[in-house]
Amino acid sequence: MSATARKRGEGKRVPPSSKLDPHDQSKKPSAKAEARDSAAETLKRRLLRLALDVHDGPMQNLAVIGFSMGDLRRRMQSVVPAEHQDKIDPAMEQISDELVRVEAELRALIGALEHGGIRNIPVIEAIETEIAEFERRSAANVDLQIDGDVHTETDSQRIALQSVTRAALANISKHAAAHNVEIRLRGTPRTITLEIGDDGRGFSPEAAKNKPGRFGLAGMRERVELLGGKFEVASRPGGPTRITATLKTWRPSDAR
Repeated sequence: MSATARKRGEGKRVPPSSKLDPHDQSKKPSAKAEARDSAAETLKRRLLRLALDVHDGPMQNLAVIGFSMGDLRRRMQSVVPAEHQDKIDPAMEQISDELVRVEAELRALIGALEHGGIRNIPVIEAIETEIAEFERRSAANVDLQIDGDVHTETDSQRIALQSVTRAALANISKHAAAHNVEIRLRGTPRTITLEIGDDGRGFSPEAAKNKPGRFGLAGMRERVELLGGKFEVASRPGGPTRITATLKTWRPSDAR
């Protein structure tokens, strides 16, 4: 081969469409895309910072409470007569279990903030988890009914319905003295509805609006309405009580 022979690929004709054009902007990211990427990075940093704040704040405080509870329990065992221990131990166990649960939820939140998302579980499974926790601390019978295609399109919707269920069952456990609880999930092509009813002592919804200790109702309403849903409470002194939360099963793209 002579010294003037072409190297591999040298001298080949380049198609016009692939020639480099210094004025061609098609390969460069648009200003809109750059702004979107910058906003995403900023949000990611903020979520990570929030995760660190939760870890260094509430998580540490929770650990201190746990240690204090253990110390208090030992002190009480040393001063309370043995015949009364059986009245104290179950209450202490319940508080300890609740602390463990809160710690697990905070750890899950930290993980969600660090990784940009939460574990996506079906809404029915989420509600069943809350029912199982309620049955651990209450003797009331729980009947779960599923009607139609029950699903949520976003984690926010699932979290809202799970939180409403948790708060409603907590109110029933603490205040209602109910024997039976009925939970119904109903799905349609456009909505998902959660109904929770009990045969407990009931209350006046109007009187409960400004009553201390009834913040759970306001919190439930706020969670649902923030997602464009509808929240209703039907109760009266002597019972029964029924709360209803309805959400539209929209996707994020539908809200643009």
